[in-house]
Amino acid sequence: MLNFLRYIARLAAVAFLLASALPVHGAEAGKFVIVGMGTSPDLMTIRAQHVIAGADILLAEEGSIRQMWPELAAGKEVWEWPHSLRKFYGADLEKIADPARRAEAAKLEKVRHDLAGKIAEAVKSGKTVACLQSGDPMMYGMTLFLEMLPPGVATEIIPGIGAFQAASAALKHSPPYGYDTSAVILTMDDWPGRADLNETLMKAGSTMVFYTMNLDYPRLFEQLKRHYPAATPVAVVTDAGDPAQQKVILSTVGSFLTEVDYRVLPVNRHLLFVGKFLKSGQARLDFTPRVTESSPPR
Repeated sequence: MLNFLRYIARLAAVAFLLASALPVHGAEAGKFVIVGMGTSPDLMTIRAQHVIAGADILLAEEGSIRQMWPELAAGKEVWEWPHSLRKFYGADLEKIADPARRAEAAKLEKVRHDLAGKIAEAVKSGKTVACLQSGDPMMYGMTLFLEMLPPGVATEIIPGIGAFQAASAALKHSPPYGYDTSAVILTMDDWPGRADLNETLMKAGSTMVFYTMNLDYPRLFEQLKRHYPAATPVAVVTDAGDPAQQKVILSTVGSFLTEVDYRVLPVNRHLLFVGKFLKSGQARLDFTPRVTESSPPR
């Protein structure tokens, strides 16, 4: 009897593995799925692994699959987009005066249009296209494909562990706990025409997290010094979530530019945190006098 039960258990395990390898909505249903891959290969979620296993085509920024996820591409068709794909997105070509910039914008617009057409045709033919993106695609990821696909194309987004979550874990402090503040502002460098400039956001003294693409460090710290005490803690986390490369650098608003050589920080691979949470821990000004009861599990 015991051997029979073991045999049944093995059959059930095999059936589960086979089922998990199939696309979520069946082999006949095509879909375009943006997959958050986490900030390190070992932070990829189980759901992401299942979607990729069932995908027919993998899509990613040029070079990223080869550099980060080569084993996932075995036996699959691979498409890539250029690193500059998001440039001039949404621009009116007629309003770009410089001929060279207008030509570049037109070229990239065609690349986007052609790629969206390829995705739509693949999904229409019953294929699953998995678009692999490092971290969490909902934070400065490449989601413009969803806006360009025609109505009726099935789409889905698989969230991933992003740089903010991974970097917060590296710091071992929770950013919403700012003692007398709760807001966490996720932002980037100012750009022409931006309405919510960083210096405006600084006025409440909230925790600020800067995604550092093209960040002007001297200008930023000049602004920070006008709104945060010099002793306010600052942290940089590089390669967040990568157990071999992750690094934490601590400083203050007043000392950062003299203590840290921001010019040698890995480009597009570090976050900057500013706020009291780095010292206050979970202590709150009102000592958290009440807590809510959670709803029971469904």
